[in-house]
Amino acid sequence: MIEDLAKKQKKKYPSVSMGQGQEVIARRLVGAGVVSGDWCILQNCHLGMGYLFELEQTLVKLDDVHDEFRVFITCNPHPKFPIGLLQMSIKITNEAPVGVKAGLQRSYDWVTQDLLDGISRAEWRHLLYVMCFCHAVVSERRKFGAIGWAIPYEYNQGDLSACSMFLQNHMSAMESQAPKGGAVPLQWGTIQFMISQVQYGGKITDDLDRVLMDTYCASYFQQPCMDPNYKFYEGYPIPNGPGSAEIDFWRAELKKLPEVDTPELFGMHVNADITCRNKQTNELIGTIIDTQPKSSGGGGGLSREDVVLGIADDFLAKMPDDYNMNDVIDSIDKLGGKAKPLNIVLWQEIDRISKVIKLVRRTLKDLKLAVAGTIIMGEHLIEALNSLFDARPPPRWMKISWISPTSALWFSSFLERVDQLTMWLTKGKPHSFWLTGFFNPNGFLTATMQDVARKHSGWALDEVVSYTEVTKQDKTDLRAGPDEGVYVHGLWIDGAGWDKKRICLVDQAPKQLFYELPVLLITGVQFTDKKSGWGFGDPKLTSGKVDMTKYSSPLYMYPRRCTGALGTYIDQIDLPCGGEPPQKWNLRGVSLLCTKD
Repeated sequence: MIEDLAKKQKKKYPSVSMGQGQEVIARRLVGAGVVSGDWCILQNCHLGMGYLFELEQTLVKLDDVHDEFRVFITCNPHPKFPIGLLQMSIKITNEAPVGVKAGLQRSYDWVTQDLLDGISRAEWRHLLYVMCFCHAVVSERRKFGAIGWAIPYEYNQGDLSACSMFLQNHMSAMESQAPKGGAVPLQWGTIQFMISQVQYGGKITDDLDRVLMDTYCASYFQQPCMDPNYKFYEGYPIPNGPGSAEIDFWRAELKKLPEVDTPELFGMHVNADITCRNKQTNELIGTIIDTQPKSSGGGGGLSREDVVLGIADDFLAKMPDDYNMNDVIDSIDKLGGKAKPLNIVLWQEIDRISKVIKLVRRTLKDLKLAVAGTIIMGEHLIEALNSLFDARPPPRWMKISWISPTSALWFSSFLERVDQLTMWLTKGKPHSFWLTGFFNPNGFLTATMQDVARKHSGWALDEVVSYTEVTKQDKTDLRAGPDEGVYVHGLWIDGAGWDKKRICLVDQAPKQLFYELPVLLITGVQFTDKKSGWGFGDPKLTSGKVDMTKYSSPLYMYPRRCTGALGTYIDQIDLPCGGEPPQKWNLRGVSLLCTKD
């Protein structure tokens, strides 16, 4: 676009793609353009953010600038983009269209008559529409937040173009192999793999998102979709009829599509629309809070400092005592010492929560002294003051602890975590563990596998895998722990409901977004036993009435979903599907969460 504009204005437009070592070239181009009036194009500036601060100062200090000089910057959204440079610029954004209808119309603005005529087989135009529809759906699914995609991928026209080119080449190859007067069927497995794993999968970094993309491609790219009467969902048929060989026919048919998309079109429950609206509202409120004035007002009512002092006094009154580490060691020795894997977890958790207790108490006390003028209000205290006034936990607290949307929820969780560890330390291993209360739930589950492996002679730890079974009991119903493994409570189902009688996943009730999972048994079995089906619907371990089909649900620490080294992913938990295919729950984004907030 910039190149076309420059040619029309008869301007030179030297460009540079920013990155390591490209700052020297950028300086030379900007310096030459200031004198000659040429245009300068700096591309991918998110890779050279440091130079933008230099550019801002350069443009501010320039006195003699050619009237025709312009600097064009292309950049992905970046939180460190210089505010001054942003304010002096004319901003143009390129965002994906909102809605499946708008996405399809944009795709068919790109589709030409020559592309429709590229393949003589009538299936080609049909398949091209399926491809465009799939592209619109996976792009629009981003609006549902974490329940849509764990990572919001930016699928663009280039992805659709690459897939269309592949499909065209594939159908051309099929035509060339067809016998005279016949036709070779499409290789659906090849099409699904190339689109899901290669074309779109090249951007996917989360393994569970890859499974979701595989599910979409398996659903859309199959022989039943070639039926002229096929519908993706009610109101979303594949256009068919006289004139389907003309591009104007397809563009006219797209105008008949609904303006508002139901979540069921994406394979999701209608409650997902509430999740989408909540996400948009929270982002708006967060922006308003971040941009509102922070200085004390002169009106009536309590000042910011008075409000925060009240919060500090309330928190300090409820603060637990510091742990005496000598007493902790003595108590752990009474529980069997550090020779037991779960006791090591207890020690590590107490060590970490002790640091949180000291930091919170010190911050609150210093905050009171700083407001009184006894000590200097440092940067970290100003940060804590602003956060507590906005009802948010201070960033320094969350950095060494856990994430929470509000300070009240954070402090409530803090007290519950301390209480669980104290009860475990003084009264012994609890009947059921609150998994949310651990800093390192993965370490807790690993220790559980170690504990199970030690109870079986000949079991190697690297051959032991987790086996999970949902019980019918709540935490209050338990009178003892399991003979082997651990009971876990406090998990929430996101994206589906739960039937306690049938012990299986069911559809959510309207407007109910989360369901608490009953007590979960987590134990270990040998890999060969689990692979052969041990424990999955076995009458010796279950009621025998549970459907054999399981949905492998991911378990996350927070609603923000992400796998990898820095993610919130914990493990996979097998949940009975209740007679439904696992793909249904996969499309609905069903997962287990340690906290729903």
